[in-house]
Parts: sequence; structure tokens; C-alpha cells
Amino acid sequence: MRGLLRSFTRLGGVRSYSAVKKDLRIEGVKHAIAVASGKGGVGKSTTAVNLAVALANKCGMKVGLLDADVYGPNVPIMMKLEGKPEVTKDKKMIPIESYGIKCMSIGLLVDKDAPLVWRGPMVSSALEKMTRGVDWGNLDILVVDMPPGTGDAHITVSQRLQLSGALIVSTPQDVALMDARRGINMFSKVEVPILGIVENMSCFKCPNCAERWFIFGEGGSRKTAAEMGIEVAGEIPLEVGIRKGSDDGVPIVISAPDSDVSKAYIEVAQKVVSRLEELSKEQHSRPEISL
Repeated sequence: MRGLLRSFTRLGGVRSYSAVKKDLRIEGVKHAIAVASGKGGVGKSTTAVNLAVALANKCGMKVGLLDADVYGPNVPIMMKLEGKPEVTKDKKMIPIESYGIKCMSIGLLVDKDAPLVWRGPMVSSALEKMTRGVDWGNLDILVVDMPPGTGDAHITVSQRLQLSGALIVSTPQDVALMDARRGINMFSKVEVPILGIVENMSCFKCPNCAERWFIFGEGGSRKTAAEMGIEVAGEIPLEVGIRKGSDDGVPIVISAPDSDVSKAYIEVAQKVVSRLEELSKEQHSRPEISL
């Protein structure tokens, strides 16, 4: 166990040193942010998709969306992506655009129902090709939809990309928050700033009487955020429209832009932008050390 813990300490040191290397940035991409969760089923991909749409359509940014969830790529369905990406003369894939966002997913490269029974090295290779092997052009933000958990894909992305920050998605339930804490600590180990925590399925508002039901608990994310010294980026209620939009390939920020849910996603996007601006100012104010 001590050896395992030492390996994580070394991992953080590697990330700290490599962060100053300019080649960790993808050419033309100003910021890359991870949308992550400690466990599956909390609405991480839905949050990533609607965040990307809000950043592009409401914040006026040039946005890319990378589906790094190689074992369960859902972005093609949620963004209504069809066909396979074309390739440039220098053998880089051209992302498929939808709702003003440049998208790339392993789901575009394999058969729809094909299982991806891959070991760590194959996952790392695929992620490398979907990041640096893609002609992203000029982007303000590349949103990376991470796989759930804390595994090979997370280490690969955090080591090979200069992530500007990570947004953690969880439900208010204690079981989900326990795993969210692990995700937060993992990104802290590799020195990736936490942009905040998004509480998904925060409550259910009855469409008839407007009474709010806290199906998965109340205030769990706020308590966790306070204990870990991070911010709550937003609270997204549980609504049928979110699920329907995901299944139909029309994110709710597009289908119902004036709804309370869309406003909640837009608020998250605005907080992410503000947090990135703060981190950029902090980075520029630090003294530069050459080794």
C-alpha cells in the first residue's frame, strides 16, 4: 500500500514539472477542461454536452467537445453526430460540427454496438489520436467528457494535456459524493485546478403543483464543496426535458433556451469562464522559473 501511495506522489510531481512544457497544449486550443465524475450514472456526459452548447451559443466562445469516455461514448447520440470524420492531407481527423461545436468521439470511429474491450495502452493510444491527431483549429475551450472513475484515461489526459481545470459532476446522494471526493483528490494529486462541483438531479419540481422533491438528498454537494474548499458551480434539477433532449440529440439548452434548466446550465458555463479567467491571471502573476 505504501508503494502505491508513493507512486501517486510521484505522479503529482511529474505533472507539476511537465505543466511548464508548452508542447502539452494542443495547438490552437486556449483552454482544455475536464468534465469528470467519480462514478457513472450521475449525468456527466449530459452536463458536458449542455455546458459545451452554453459556452458556444450563450457565451460566444469557440468550443470543441472531446468524448474521452472510450468505454461508453454517448456524445454522438446526444449531439446527433452522423458519419465518420474526414482526414486532412497531414493525416489529422476533422471534427464533426454540431450546434456550432467541433466534436470528436471514439463512437464515430467504431460500429455503433461494438464493445471496446481495451486495455490501458490501447485507451491511451486512442486518446492521443483523438486529441493531437485532430485538426481542432482555434478554440477558446475544449470540453473533455471524461470516463467515470479514476483510471488510465484520467492519468493519460492529465499527463498529456495541459488541463486548465476540472469540473466535477455528482448527485446529492452520499454514495455519489463519496466517489466525487475521490475524483477531486485525484485531480488535486496531478495538480489540475478544480473549477467547481455541479450538483446534478438536485431536486424534482412537480409540474402540477411546483413542489420540490429532493429525491437524492438535499445540500450534499454544498456540504462537500465547503469541506473540500471548492465552489459549487451549479445545481441542475431533474427534468424530463433533459433526458428527452439527450435521447433526441437536441440538448435542452438548444431546445428550451429559456427554461430554468437551460438557465442553470448557462450559469455553470459563466462560472467556468470566470474561474478560467481567474486562474489565468494567477498563472501570469507567478514568477517564471527556468531550469
